[in-house]
Amino acid sequence: MQKPRRRRDTNAAHTRRTGNGPANWLRAYVDLHVETLKSSFVRLRRTPVASIMTVLVIAIALTIPASFHVFIKNAQQASSTLEATNQISLFLKPELTNEAGGKVAETLNKHPQIAVAELVTKEAGLQQLKSYSGFGDALQALDFNPLPAVVGIKPKDSLTRPDEVEKLLGELRALPETDFVQLDTEWMHKLHAILTIAQRSVVVFSVLLSLGVLFIVGNTIRLELQNRREEIVVAKLIGATDRFIRRPFLYAGFWYGFLGGTLAWLLVSFFLLFLRGPSRHLAELYGSPYALSFLSLSETELLIGASVLLGIIGAWIVVSYHLRELDPT
Repeated sequence: MQKPRRRRDTNAAHTRRTGNGPANWLRAYVDLHVETLKSSFVRLRRTPVASIMTVLVIAIALTIPASFHVFIKNAQQASSTLEATNQISLFLKPELTNEAGGKVAETLNKHPQIAVAELVTKEAGLQQLKSYSGFGDALQALDFNPLPAVVGIKPKDSLTRPDEVEKLLGELRALPETDFVQLDTEWMHKLHAILTIAQRSVVVFSVLLSLGVLFIVGNTIRLELQNRREEIVVAKLIGATDRFIRRPFLYAGFWYGFLGGTLAWLLVSFFLLFLRGPSRHLAELYGSPYALSFLSLSETELLIGASVLLGIIGAWIVVSYHLRELDPT
């Protein structure tokens, strides 16, 4: 009974000495992949012109949808900032005096769905028109004030549903002093509809350009396969598996995707830096604290990760197809 136990102890000691444990196997597996990753990058450096052209095409293909995405995101943020200043303008009948308009404003301030109702007198309205319209000299020639008194109404924050807003507008239009009611958020609804269409367009462009990235990487890997055809045939003849042959090409696809995605991120960031100054100036003209938003960390990771995934998938498809077609004999 003692001999088998000593034999097992001897075998375990031999395994520890020769390094055949799971930890050593895992270390060797990782070292193999790291070495293949490095050698794939070295191969790309041996053909710098072709590699740079491929990376540039991938970067441009990814920059287009990423730029549109950032543009839409900034437009949405800007519109949400402007929504805080939206109000309802109640134009009173021209024959009404400022005193009558003040009474209308006092009455509306007691409305349960109105936060603030302020009167803009006829004189104040004319002064604003002279200041901001650019027709100040022409308005100076008028011997009377053609503008009516206006009540600026700010609804309460709880008034968010469209049917509630329409109900309030109906009540304001029914007032006997009302001549015209203008809801300043109507253009916002149109803008949101346009942004929704743009978002879906970005999805379509992203899918189409992603297919383009697949074709670009696939065609580049196909050319490399043709250049290394004899090497692959010899490797198959001596017993190399498809997995072994496929591995360096997959890492080449990884490098194309990683470098193309990183360059796309740099191009988008440079584009936003180029627009940051004018956008800040435009926001200051409107008195808005809005600042241009760049790609977030999660969006950057998604861009580069999607590019890497597309590169690996493109390489996998092409290499798998050619290995099935390749006959070592």
